[in-house]
Amino acid sequence: VFTQPEKTDEIIIAETQPAEEPKSEFDELFEKARQLAVAKEFKQAVVIFNEALVISPPENEYLVLLLRGNCYFSLREFDQCISDYTSALEETKLPHENVKGNLCLMRGLAYGSRDGEGDKERKCADIAVARATGALSGDVTMLEEGCD
Repeated sequence: VFTQPEKTDEIIIAETQPAEEPKSEFDELFEKARQLAVAKEFKQAVVIFNEALVISPPENEYLVLLLRGNCYFSLREFDQCISDYTSALEETKLPHENVKGNLCLMRGLAYGSRDGEGDKERKCADIAVARATGALSGDVTMLEEGCD
């Protein structure tokens, strides 16, 4: 007589766990670029973020643009980071208002750092949006310097 072995909790758990899906090419590129940015390898991260953006699912485009923009900001390439933040704000679907506020905050900081014609007004407008969306709170008079 052949009997089935008793199923233990361990076997039942193992049988009911979904199989891990392999990471997509986008996920791998995005993670590689993110790790490079964390390691302050901003130029290399930008190259990989460029590749990731080409194949990004629409719901992730804003995030790629935000992080690539942050790399440009760290490289002090303010025109490029402003372009990325603006593209994210105007051309992607943002998951919630706080993301809009964070993008405006970063773009405002870039305008303030670039300090070109009309940048003070743009900076102040973006800082106001960041405050209104809850991405900026408390005493941040230094950020709002020169704003009415």
